Amino acid sequence: MKAIITGYFDHDGKLNLTERINRLIKHEIDHLALRGDLSRPLIELSEGELKKILLDTKAERIKLSVIDTHIDAYDPYDDRIHKERIDEFKHMLRVADKLKVNMLFLKLPIVHDIIEEYDTIEKKLGDYVDQAQRAGKKIVLLQQPGVKINTYVYIFKRMKSKYLSFAFDPVLIMNNNESTTTAYRLVRNQISVFFAHDANHLGRPELIGFGKTDILKLLKKLVRDRYDGYIMVDHSFDPSIFEFKDEPKGFFKKLFSKDKKKRETRLRELTRHIFPNEETKNVTEDDILSNQIKLLKTLLK
Repeated sequence: MKAIITGYFDHDGKLNLTERINRLIKHEIDHLALRGDLSRPLIELSEGELKKILLDTKAERIKLSVIDTHIDAYDPYDDRIHKERIDEFKHMLRVADKLKVNMLFLKLPIVHDIIEEYDTIEKKLGDYVDQAQRAGKKIVLLQQPGVKINTYVYIFKRMKSKYLSFAFDPVLIMNNNESTTTAYRLVRNQISVFFAHDANHLGRPELIGFGKTDILKLLKKLVRDRYDGYIMVDHSFDPSIFEFKDEPKGFFKKLFSKDKKKRETRLRELTRHIFPNEETKNVTEDDILSNQIKLLKTLLK
């Protein structure tokens, strides 16, 4: 099997399901990840709304890849909060069952020192794993800012559960001042989702290969290792770059002009990379998405 390209395709929660499906069809993608409907998380949707999602995607022969539980990190020593989160997770497992999805994103409870706190983290995370195992689903741990890769390595080595896997995010790893290639080597057997995006050392989003995450090396390693998990293609470029507003008058005009120049410079830079022979063209967010998908399809052949 080959890696499967997927993503939320929701323009940071601004697109409805029909608009997302249309984007998938346009870019010839047949797997959709879900985190909600517009600004509402999946846990708030009714059974009727979930059924409509399933029917609408099935009608276009689109499969659902992974869903976000929206369960954020919390104090593992607070038993009341832990019980509430487990109840939410049970509900999300039922949602996953209705949507015929096998993978769910989850964040670790707050960890300061995994070696000292392992017994507590194992017990709390084990409660999620037990529920996932009963439902026949797989947990995909989302890395969090500031949490080093060795924390996840330690957990995977100690727990050894086939119901627990990892979402590899090269930008987050780089922002943690860690080597992405070393991190990949340490967790490559646990990766089930790979976030295909890039950024510079300041965290500014860049086109794949133009940042500092070594993502092209990582993608080659995925091919070498015959990776057959999901590749998330959602990018995080500042939408204001592509928005053109009327110039204000008076006091704010000077501030607006400076900001406008920065946006225009950034837009020209992106246009030059994607349309090197069309200097007068203004690149759009959809142009970027199309370019990144084409690049990934070529690299993953």
